[in-house]
Amino acid sequence: MRQRIIYTVLFLQFLGLLSLHAENVRETPVVKVIKECTPKVVNIGTEQTVLLQQNPFWGAYGGQLDAVMQNHLSQFNQVVGTANVQSLGSGVVVSKDGLIVTNAHVVGMASKILATFSDGKKLEARLIGMDNANDIALIQVAVEKPLEYMEMATDILVGETVVSIGNPLGLENSASAGIISGTNRSFNTNPPTIVFHDLIQTDASINIGSSGGALINAEGKLVGINLAVMQNAQGLGFAVPAQKVRKMLQEYEKIKPTLKP
Repeated sequence: MRQRIIYTVLFLQFLGLLSLHAENVRETPVVKVIKECTPKVVNIGTEQTVLLQQNPFWGAYGGQLDAVMQNHLSQFNQVVGTANVQSLGSGVVVSKDGLIVTNAHVVGMASKILATFSDGKKLEARLIGMDNANDIALIQVAVEKPLEYMEMATDILVGETVVSIGNPLGLENSASAGIISGTNRSFNTNPPTIVFHDLIQTDASINIGSSGGALINAEGKLVGINLAVMQNAQGLGFAVPAQKVRKMLQEYEKIKPTLKP
């Protein structure tokens, strides 16, 4: 009887080890990074007032366009010839006191910025500073308690696994995985009015709305800020290196005493 009890206990322990092994197999480094870092990535909604009078057709057809806008565009303003245009992007929390990094093109022209966290909490943000040459911007939300924030990687390895987390096409907290395909890349906007240099190339999916999101290594550290994907190509995404974000934060510390609360 005693021997049977011992065998039963050993068998149950064996089953427990199998279950634990199965969980470990499923929880890969990518799964762990996504679980850890998703709360540190926010969705950014912006509102911008557009002057429709700047359209070349406005002079001859302004009255008719006003009527069309009032009938079909719910965000049309009472001010003749203007409308509120809303857009979406992503951002990364980089300090416990509410600093968030995103792309300059996401928030640069916005009259209102709203950050939505993974738990659904929404906070209005203010623009702190922009680096248009590298298409990154710093915004800040008021917080009641310290936020979880993402630490920055100190180096980049071509071929290392990376995870992209953002808000592509309005699909909140979407994640994709890939590798670092190259460094020191250049990217031309379309039309080619601006050229960005020293970018990270990755095959992790970066789509419209992912801009400003996080590119993260297997240690859960920020490698770069998602910028854009090459149109008419597959697996050609680009991100701004974290070292440029670090420089921006250093500049913020210099001007911080002069900023209004």
